[in-house]
Amino acid sequence: MLIDIVNNCSQEKKEYLLNLRKDVILKLSQQEDKKKIVSFLNKCGIIWIDEKNKKVYLWVPNEFVASQIKKFFLKKLNTILQEVFSPQFSFKVEVFPPFLSWKHFLQLNLLTFLKVKKKNKEVVLDDWLKKQLTNTFWVLFDKRYKFSNFVVGANNKLAYVACEKVAKNPGKVYNPLFIWWSVGLWKTHLLQAIGNYVIEHFPDKVIIYFPTTKFIDEVIEAIRKNKLSVLVSKLDQVDVLILDDIQFLWQKEKTQEIFHNIFNELYSKWKQIVLSSDQPPIKLNNLEKRLTSRFAMWLVVDIQPPDFETRVAILKQKLKEKGEYLDDDILQLVASVVKNNIRELEGVLNVILSRKSLLEEDPAIEDVKNILKTLGYFVEDQKVNQEVSFPSIQNKDLNYYLEIVARYFSVSPDDIKWNSRKKEVSLARQMLMYIWKNKLNRTLERIWQFFGGKNHATVIYAIRNFERLLKTDNNLKSDFEKIIWEY
Repeated sequence: MLIDIVNNCSQEKKEYLLNLRKDVILKLSQQEDKKKIVSFLNKCGIIWIDEKNKKVYLWVPNEFVASQIKKFFLKKLNTILQEVFSPQFSFKVEVFPPFLSWKHFLQLNLLTFLKVKKKNKEVVLDDWLKKQLTNTFWVLFDKRYKFSNFVVGANNKLAYVACEKVAKNPGKVYNPLFIWWSVGLWKTHLLQAIGNYVIEHFPDKVIIYFPTTKFIDEVIEAIRKNKLSVLVSKLDQVDVLILDDIQFLWQKEKTQEIFHNIFNELYSKWKQIVLSSDQPPIKLNNLEKRLTSRFAMWLVVDIQPPDFETRVAILKQKLKEKGEYLDDDILQLVASVVKNNIRELEGVLNVILSRKSLLEEDPAIEDVKNILKTLGYFVEDQKVNQEVSFPSIQNKDLNYYLEIVARYFSVSPDDIKWNSRKKEVSLARQMLMYIWKNKLNRTLERIWQFFGGKNHATVIYAIRNFERLLKTDNNLKSDFEKIIWEY
């Protein structure tokens, strides 16, 4: 705890502030997750009591810690302060960066973690854990993210099952696990679900979740302070390492080298490694080959945009979590318009619910259409659901339609074959798979081999999704008919 901020603060005053903070933390530790307390309150200090304005000043090292304290703790901290200090006072959180390098800290791990109850006996926790929790650097896991409330569809089933098996058997199956996806597809939910499961079922294991940018910051800071060996030693004790957005290691040669060594060390000790990226390992050309080859040496899975049914299910799940209700026709309208990004899907839902709350009335279909248009989405007034009829194209081969579709969408055949995530490329790829399966009668195996080894589930999803789009998207239907009839 930092208390020696004000130079003229007496020793008696310092001790009083220290004990007040200690009383508050002990009380809070009976109500909140102790790891969360250690992570965000360890380098915070009560430095001044403003008697006139009835405020107790809590200074923190940066804006991020301040935002997390306000989000997770402030209400309970104020309640506790009023119990242990004075009913009229409340905390005021302010940022004071020098806290980050100050030396006068209370060891919160000793305060809240030294002894735990287990079978009516007091046992001391792992020595390493006790020492390191005072300077924890990983991102906390949000308890809202669980496997039980993750909506599974054809687009994400393989990734979901893989993550669940890894969480239940850390270090024993699919190690490393590499997942790649586009933005807004519930990446955070799935990765954090692994962490929450491990924390609940394997309390003896140390698990950390690093955004790659945060990992890079830690390496830079360790190098600057000549403490790289300390950082490596900490990570060497980790049982489950989740590194998010690994593509950001690009142009970070020294960090790549350090991570290569950490990876090898954890892998050799059967520690679980989970990595995520916006591309598969084979496409991470800006990273060292010795890294990408290790990323792909066990299981690589991807998550595609959700199909219509999954999008509706996601909206229903979000409504359930919020304790709200909307008619099914509204949910189906939103799901038919917002197609490729779950984050956007939830954003639209929040706007609709905000309107409902402000006007105190249930929205009608026309209201929702206007909301979607205001947000910049294209909303068709009518949908055409009839099937499409096509001429015989049995005498055409795979490469013929690869060239035709690529030319029509103004993309290269190589982009279609090798996992470009651009919207027009993804749509062209799905169209080709649909043609080859349903009109050229090619097998799923033949199709996924042509596309560089995509799994059966990915091919099935692409075909079914394109089939659904033909029934709901008139523009796409028109494009498809032109390709089939004119070529």
